[in-house]
Amino acid sequence: MKIIDQKGVALILAMITMSLILFLMMYFLNFTATETKISKSQTFSTKTYYLAEAGVNEMIWKIKNDPVYKNNFENIPNWEATFIRNNPFGINSGSYEVTIKNTSQAHGEIVSRANFIVNGNKTSQRIIKTSIYKALGQSGIGNNAGYSDGNIEISNSRVNYQGGAHSNNVFNIKNNSIVNIVGNLEAVGNFLTSGAFSTINISSSTYAANYPLGPAAEIEMPAIDFNSASSSSFKNLAVNVYTANQFEDLLSDNEDVVLGQGITYVVGNTRISEVNNLTVPGALVIEGDLLINEDEVNINITHSAGQPSGLLATNKIDFDGDVGNIDIQGIIYAANLVNINNLDNSGTFNVLGGIVGRKVTIEGVSRTVNIIHDNQILVDVLKATEFSPVILVDHWEEEY
Repeated sequence: MKIIDQKGVALILAMITMSLILFLMMYFLNFTATETKISKSQTFSTKTYYLAEAGVNEMIWKIKNDPVYKNNFENIPNWEATFIRNNPFGINSGSYEVTIKNTSQAHGEIVSRANFIVNGNKTSQRIIKTSIYKALGQSGIGNNAGYSDGNIEISNSRVNYQGGAHSNNVFNIKNNSIVNIVGNLEAVGNFLTSGAFSTINISSSTYAANYPLGPAAEIEMPAIDFNSASSSSFKNLAVNVYTANQFEDLLSDNEDVVLGQGITYVVGNTRISEVNNLTVPGALVIEGDLLINEDEVNINITHSAGQPSGLLATNKIDFDGDVGNIDIQGIIYAANLVNINNLDNSGTFNVLGGIVGRKVTIEGVSRTVNIIHDNQILVDVLKATEFSPVILVDHWEEEY
């Protein structure tokens, strides 16, 4: 009887084990099938997404290159248009339908709907919405008075932007600063503040990676032709070309210097010193670094319609120390850094036009730095954009 009981237990254990193995095999097969479905779904989802992107790109190409689309986009505030592409990349490559609706002149919203047939009876769908604009008659920095391709850092200073302020990286205001922006504050990275006594007033919106509206769209830094062989380069357009030593001797030999009308071009790192008053009726362009740190030196730059004006350098521009009055009708442009540091409150610092730099730092400035956007002055230096490089992606919606 004991042997029979043992055989019964062994049979039961064998059946339980086989059932468990069978269950595990069924689970594994079901899991494998599910993973395969997910993998295929992701593959078709990716294909459909890029198909929708192709529709957006085709619409942008049309607006830039098709005379009818271009003219309507730029001139008709309520214009809209639609086109459909079936199998744009060959047989069974899906389809997309793209619509553009202008919200105002040269501002529109593109909606691209892409469809891809899956296994002959199901459809994968993506919808992408993209807002675009063309800055008609504007410089490459749009409505901004201040622009940096990298960080904008303001510390222990007073700054008024009469226009927007844009950073392609981090916008950082700290340590007892007072900053007023009549326009948008735009940062592709974060907008940071520190120091309990800083005051920041922004009349419009704040765009930053750490703010609810999200980051600003990146704006490519406008390029300037300083010294190429082209007849339109600043060096070839200059009315006077100096070496750095020649220019500094000119300043040291005279208390008051008035440069020639137009572009004055200086080759080499240059320091403005040993002069009381420097008047520039146009643009002073430095091939190298520009350092302005002479006590009580006054710089006055005037603008003539249609002509470039301002201070421009192929590398750095430094204002450092107790300089006198700085009054510029033009642009401060540095292909590398713009530094405005340690200025007392006994003078002015006014820029009518804008400030553009690879990085902009304003630190320890007791007087108020006024940066006032003037589109015409900016266009005279930077030229008007042929087509805005900025594409603002509001959001995209995905549907399966």
